[in-house]
Amino acid sequence: MKYRKNQSASFIKSNLLVFLAIFIFSFEAGISQGQEKLKINGWVQDTSLRIPLRGATVLAVRMKDSVLVRYTRTDSAGKFIIEGMPLDTYQIEIIHPRFASRIFILIGSAQSYDFELGKITLPPVSMQLKEVTIYAFKSPVYFRGDTLVYTADSFKVKPNATVEDLLKRLPGIKVDASGNITSQGTAITQILVDGDEFFGSDPTVATRNLNATSVASVQVYDKKSDNPGGGNTGDDMVKVMNIQLKEDAKNGYFGKAEASGGAPDLSGQKTFYETDLLANKFDNKRKVSVFGLAGNTPQISLGRTDLYQYGLSNDMNLSPSSNIVSGGGSQGIPQTLKAGTYFSDKLSNKTKILFNYTINKSQLLTTSTSRQQYFLADTNYTTTNSSYNLQQGQNHVFNLEWQQKIDSLTTLEVTPRVIVGSSSGGHLETNQFIAENQAVTRQNSIQNNGKGLSLEGSLQTTLKKKYRKADRYLFIDNVADLSNASGTGYLQNINQQFVNSVPPLANINQQKVNLTQNFSNNLSISYTDPLSKKFKLEFMGDLIISKGTQQKNTFDYVNGGYLFKDSLYSNDFTFTRVTSRGGLKLIYDVKKQRVSIGARARNVVMDNLNQVTQQSLQQNVTNILPFLSWRYKLGENKDFRFDYFTGSGLPSINQLQPVPNNANPNYITLGNPALLPSYQHQFQTRYNSFRPITGNNIWAGLSGGLTNNDFSSSVTYDKIGRTITQAVNVNGNYNADASAGYNLSLLSKKLILNPNLNMDYYNTINYINGIKNTTTNASGTGELQITVQTNSLTVNVSGSYSYTDPRSTLNNQSNKPYGTENYNADFYWQMPRRIILSMDGNYTINTQRTVGYNISYFIWNASIGRSFLKNENLILSLVGNDLLNQNISAGRTVQNNVITDSKTAIIKRYIMLSLLWKFNSTKKKEEDDL
Repeated sequence: MKYRKNQSASFIKSNLLVFLAIFIFSFEAGISQGQEKLKINGWVQDTSLRIPLRGATVLAVRMKDSVLVRYTRTDSAGKFIIEGMPLDTYQIEIIHPRFASRIFILIGSAQSYDFELGKITLPPVSMQLKEVTIYAFKSPVYFRGDTLVYTADSFKVKPNATVEDLLKRLPGIKVDASGNITSQGTAITQILVDGDEFFGSDPTVATRNLNATSVASVQVYDKKSDNPGGGNTGDDMVKVMNIQLKEDAKNGYFGKAEASGGAPDLSGQKTFYETDLLANKFDNKRKVSVFGLAGNTPQISLGRTDLYQYGLSNDMNLSPSSNIVSGGGSQGIPQTLKAGTYFSDKLSNKTKILFNYTINKSQLLTTSTSRQQYFLADTNYTTTNSSYNLQQGQNHVFNLEWQQKIDSLTTLEVTPRVIVGSSSGGHLETNQFIAENQAVTRQNSIQNNGKGLSLEGSLQTTLKKKYRKADRYLFIDNVADLSNASGTGYLQNINQQFVNSVPPLANINQQKVNLTQNFSNNLSISYTDPLSKKFKLEFMGDLIISKGTQQKNTFDYVNGGYLFKDSLYSNDFTFTRVTSRGGLKLIYDVKKQRVSIGARARNVVMDNLNQVTQQSLQQNVTNILPFLSWRYKLGENKDFRFDYFTGSGLPSINQLQPVPNNANPNYITLGNPALLPSYQHQFQTRYNSFRPITGNNIWAGLSGGLTNNDFSSSVTYDKIGRTITQAVNVNGNYNADASAGYNLSLLSKKLILNPNLNMDYYNTINYINGIKNTTTNASGTGELQITVQTNSLTVNVSGSYSYTDPRSTLNNQSNKPYGTENYNADFYWQMPRRIILSMDGNYTINTQRTVGYNISYFIWNASIGRSFLKNENLILSLVGNDLLNQNISAGRTVQNNVITDSKTAIIKRYIMLSLLWKFNSTKKKEEDDL
């Protein structure tokens, strides 16, 4: 009995937060039950002078028995309100002796009982129309044809919530920490606002800045890819999300302004701040938006996706001595400035223009430590590393799009794009090499400094032509890309050896000057012709011409200057590549099924030329690339799909360039101009069932792939621990992935259970000191999330466990499984008196790591705020980040025969005071004056 008592106490303790949430939910549900009464309000004016009408009579007549239940008169401002009526169907009639009456039919229900009729105009008697407006409950989720539509106002969100907050409440929609969105487990490829891209290809500007109250509906649908002939799969459909704004948001202004700041951190040296501004002016034809953000907290920093998207990571690579690894939004100490403007206008019924400009400035300071374990056939050794990185970058992005309707069936789009970037970086690291007997064999320090400039430009021209015959379609697309990048860097390496080496390892002091140029032109043509109502035939063709040049010049420090050119690390390399591809696709399309089957024949001709030695390597490779896609619609919201496709990857100029890269003298890389294109086989299958009304969703998927001539590495370790890596082709790399999940909504969607499971398996091949090494990596993650939500309370509790089992054929000592436990809880409560309380916590447990890296930490964030003004559009908050001061970034990676454990210092505890103001043109003057 004692054991059972302890077990029960442990269970209650571990689930205390869930019990608390359910208790609060039950309490709220209990006090609100039975209080739902019909409420109607509006504002009456005349049709000519548009002034308020005082003394108009408003009658509420119950439809089933014609009984007058309530009546009232409008006040001096033309306003009226009727409340307290039982839920039923009513005829609301508005009468004035000098004007014609207006009639509304209101269908009350438990889901629809508060009616805002807005401005009601009474026409003159002579203009009376036979018009009746019906107000009724509209399903929050429904299908309109093949489009899944979410009615935005049906989902309660916190005051002044963003579109991203709204999306997180929609059943079947998931938003991750980076802002990536999936619908029923399928990634959203494109996000539109009123049918247009908002700020180019950066969807987070819309989802994280637009106000949720401006959204009328969220629509999710499949559409044909803008380049149906350019993909590898047989199915050319992509998933799109369109955020449809309300009419008043399309004809006015709206936006937000936010500023946050706090006291210095524990060191007394750093003060944290965040600023954010978004302003929009829309009408039916013209849209103008400006935005800006700046800050030095993880919440406002650029993550890995942003760094890549805005060219910052590419800019850092322009520094030839750079060995910096970009951190994500939670890595290091960031400082970010980002601003831009967006403009679109319909110049005529046939002409539309879109323009946006963005400037990005980013700085990231990262300090980290790591421990690498190397497992070789005959020995093992370990390295320890501590590093300091400072990377800075900025760029200017210009996007322009001209859409011209040549006629009712033909559209021409011209899209130029320019990116101008600059970067600088500094990197300092120290390393120790430790033998198997734990003796230190050598240590060294490496310092890199560099800066670079880049210019990228592209011009895309697209012609889309439909024909009067249904499903006949012509698509012509041409993309010309040009990029130019230059960089200058400095490398210093100081060695200290504790064992004899022949020859001794020399110190390095070098200047590196790089210049890279690339040009490509991609012409794609596809033509679809219907053979019958069920069958279509598509012809596809591509011609890609690309040329690249990379000059690397390295100078050794001699007699007070960088005067001696080091030929070992200098080269002038060019490649020319011509890719031609043609194919056929047969499409069978009926109500429930869509099958696409076909193949492409592809030929690649390459000429790699070493300009220094005049050595030329020419290659001519031909492939057949088959594909098959089958989509079967089991019901209106239930489907199954299977895809098989093949593809081919081409090596980059860095993989081809034969000169060694000694940016980090401990890890030297060498290109291989003899690399062949890779050939991949991929398959994916997925089942999805979604019930819009209940919000229940179940999905399962299986995918995998096999790659021949994959790009891998041949690694050599010398006697002092240096790693020399060259890119090579290998056969037999494959992977498999299985996932399943279930979203169960209970108690009218107030309780949601979401269990999911994911399993991965990878098999990769490389060569270690000439010996073939096969590495397998099996991992699995199980997670359960519980959500409790009411109109004023939301609680999320989740727990997950991940287990990874890496294995290597070279040395079984590297077969060291490890696990990670993660527990999360977040709490949001809209309390009385407009007080808002929110908290979130994350507890992470790392197990089975090397000594010093089995880290467990609990991150606790909290905020309390209050909303002001009648519309609650001014919020003052006190925000605390990492209140327990335990924040850290730790992780493990296993690659081939190397296990790496790392820790990175990131921002810890800080407290800020935040003021947020949301504004729009629909507010009334008396509300502004509050």
